[in-house]
Amino acid sequence: METHIIRRVDIAVYNPDRELQLVVEIKNKLGASAAWVTRMRHNLLAHSFIPHVPYFLLVLPDFFYLWTDATPVNNLAKPDYKIEAAKILAPYLKPTQSLNNLSGYGLELLMTSWLEDIVRTDLQRDAIGPNLQWLFDSGLYEAITRGSIAIEATV
Repeated sequence: METHIIRRVDIAVYNPDRELQLVVEIKNKLGASAAWVTRMRHNLLAHSFIPHVPYFLLVLPDFFYLWTDATPVNNLAKPDYKIEAAKILAPYLKPTQSLNNLSGYGLELLMTSWLEDIVRTDLQRDAIGPNLQWLFDSGLYEAITRGSIAIEATV
């Protein structure tokens, strides 16, 4: 008898064929060490809280950490990309808001808005700024463009 593990993730992003491409976990922790970041991913995978997917994004108020399918799964692998959160999410904040003062839910709402824009917008590598180059370099943009997003998803 096969058992099916039910996993709840903060945000799941699918390609147009409804194949899960990206799992996003959001933690409201500022100033996380590199060791904490790698251990967090390792623990989520080791205890089957998240499935193995082509892309995993850990979102913190100060940085995003992206692992790609090429990253080893069964060790404390460092992320393939470390991205400054403010450079990505600043346009989604009200002038009086700061990422450092958002609740976890507020950060989730911002991430969802940003991901919706990324999935729906026809970006061109040569027309984007340096803050979004990682989307193309990692292959993530191609994997999720024209896809869909599920919040608090069961995967």
